[in-house]
Amino acid sequence: MDSEEECKCIRVGGHLEAVRWNLWPRSYHSSPGPLALDDWTSDPHIWLYYVESSDGLLPEDDVLRSTNTQYWSIHDVQRYFIGELHCETVLFTYQYPNIRMPTRLGSYFLKANTALKLPTALYMKELFRSLETTLKKMVQNQAQMHRLIFCDQLIQLNRLDYYKRRTFFKLLEHILSFQENLQLVSLENMCCSRLEGVRLIQQLACFNSHSLKYLFLWRFVLPNENPLLVNYSYLTGSGKHIPRPETRHCFLRSLAEMRNLRMLALEYSYIADSTGAALISLLTVLRRPHFRLQLICREDQIPGRTDASLGVGGHHIPDTAWRRVNIACPDLYLLMAFFRIRDYDNIRRFLTPSIPLRETHLQFGIDLFKQQRQDSDLSCFIRHIAWRYGDTLVTLSIHQWRGAIFQLQDIVELIPGLVRLLYIGLVEEDDLRSLFNLIACGVVRKLKQVNIQVQDEESKREFWSDSVRKLNEEFKDIMSLFDIEFCLKIYKS
Repeated sequence: MDSEEECKCIRVGGHLEAVRWNLWPRSYHSSPGPLALDDWTSDPHIWLYYVESSDGLLPEDDVLRSTNTQYWSIHDVQRYFIGELHCETVLFTYQYPNIRMPTRLGSYFLKANTALKLPTALYMKELFRSLETTLKKMVQNQAQMHRLIFCDQLIQLNRLDYYKRRTFFKLLEHILSFQENLQLVSLENMCCSRLEGVRLIQQLACFNSHSLKYLFLWRFVLPNENPLLVNYSYLTGSGKHIPRPETRHCFLRSLAEMRNLRMLALEYSYIADSTGAALISLLTVLRRPHFRLQLICREDQIPGRTDASLGVGGHHIPDTAWRRVNIACPDLYLLMAFFRIRDYDNIRRFLTPSIPLRETHLQFGIDLFKQQRQDSDLSCFIRHIAWRYGDTLVTLSIHQWRGAIFQLQDIVELIPGLVRLLYIGLVEEDDLRSLFNLIACGVVRKLKQVNIQVQDEESKREFWSDSVRKLNEEFKDIMSLFDIEFCLKIYKS
């Protein structure tokens, strides 16, 4: 509000002891007059903005490659979120930062304690109250925006009851309906139900297909609520009617209507149906020049291993469908991220010979036992992608946790056409020196970026600090001569 005289909120005057406090709930009355809202587009903290880093292949775009700091995806920076109430602004803090502890045991205890912390019921009540008021103000003023990014750290749908959840999605759908230039939408980790998620995608297709360019949908529905699959495993015995309308055609048709998309991030299981029809139905979107498709493959979606009746995954995309996509979309940029899939045989179940693979990211979970680390050997995976996709692969990214030592020299020998190499894990000093010598000799002539972060025990930190400093001083000039973005440092866990 502009002044205190215009505010209709009840204010307590006089001494607190003379006030008669009611012990029963106050009856609800709607706020008089239109709800006020400041410029929503200038508020950078109520949504957590996600922007993909520039890799040299994206065209110039002021939405995705913005240099404004308010769109940085750095969780340690954005520690607070601003919400609106009737006549005041509320600050909700992000309470648990990643503090660097002096020992690994202390860091483990801090993260374990942080993971077990849940906000209090009073905090969540005030948060949802402010969120609902903020969304209502946006609807009242029809606030326009270019980016809409759902913050899973702030808004936890599993803490909402039925009425709050229905109100949230109703307001969100209303906000999407009057957007005129919405270009980026991220619903990652929303974890809503199948019907709620498909309804949001349908709303985007109806009202924002003319302007939407970037859509991120990694785990936007619950794991067992795949839009293509229906979970029938718990139908018997409950005696409760559970509505299960068909959402497959609505989901795929809505995605196919967004013909101005430049980037689409999906779960592998969202387009895996064992026939390839789901992938073929997206050809109208994939045909766009320089289109980027990002697929994430998870451990609970392994084709042929996961029970498809659970509604999570288990189906595969046949090679004939990928062959047709490869012919129809010759400049498709496909990224496949393998998340916590340790066994090489399980990774190979997602891959077929005709996949136009351009970028791959492999991230292992924490292997506590030695047998697990032996099963996570990278040499078979590297040889397979070098044999199948050595001519098309541009970026290789590997992130290990307590993994076995892998020879990085083998990567550049098997894939000499690599452009970007990103690696986090255990290494050997001699292997690093051999790798940099091969790069200095011009073996990988297309290489433009090398980013290696050394992982090792706390007791060897001083040794690796000296080794990393010497290698940086020795090879930084030759890397600069070849115009290679060179980064070698110690990984901070």
